[in-house]
Amino acid sequence: MKSTGYNDIIRKSPFGPIKAHMQVSTNSVDELLKFIEFVVASDWSGATQSRKLISDLENQADELKAETRSLLPKSIFFAVPREDILDLIKLADDIPNTVKDISGLMIGRNMEIPSAIHESFQNFILEAKEITYAAAEAVDHIDELFQFSFGGKAAEKMESLIEKLGTLENTNDQTEITLRGELFKIEKDLPPVDVMFLYDVINKIGELSDRAEQVGHRISLIASR
Repeated sequence: MKSTGYNDIIRKSPFGPIKAHMQVSTNSVDELLKFIEFVVASDWSGATQSRKLISDLENQADELKAETRSLLPKSIFFAVPREDILDLIKLADDIPNTVKDISGLMIGRNMEIPSAIHESFQNFILEAKEITYAAAEAVDHIDELFQFSFGGKAAEKMESLIEKLGTLENTNDQTEITLRGELFKIEKDLPPVDVMFLYDVINKIGELSDRAEQVGHRISLIASR
């Protein structure tokens, strides 16, 4: 009888679709940056096309989430509780969902970004992208952690990635404070409803960064058990 090797286990595990899902998440954040560029340029035709791509990516993410869940009862796991994998994919799925929410809110109102906050706003988005990419790198190494029983150099590498995520998140928090301060200074010159929705978008971008960081911490929790 042919023995079941590590590669066979991985093919039957949800690690594959989880990694694919995270790639879709990074693609959706990349598209969000393009969407914001269209918004800043008041190119609503381009923004509409970009929004469609974001929706398509969110649908792809849903399919991969379902595939992950379908594999769980069949998976061969010795160290990873099913609940941990479910929590991980739920957190990861919040990323494309939040990107879709942000783009939907902005395009629904043809939202203009005041020129006074352009730089900080775009920095805020770029930092959210960096955090998402760092989380994706952590997800990309989860099967390596499994292969080496969550120890050795694989664990050290993951710890380094988690520390990187924390540093990026702290920087992003400071950028959010700066951005909110800049908006506060000009909000009296803007329609109150526009100000309210701008703060809502800022909140959601902050949530996007938080979800990406939480993906990394969930992997760290799995590795520590």
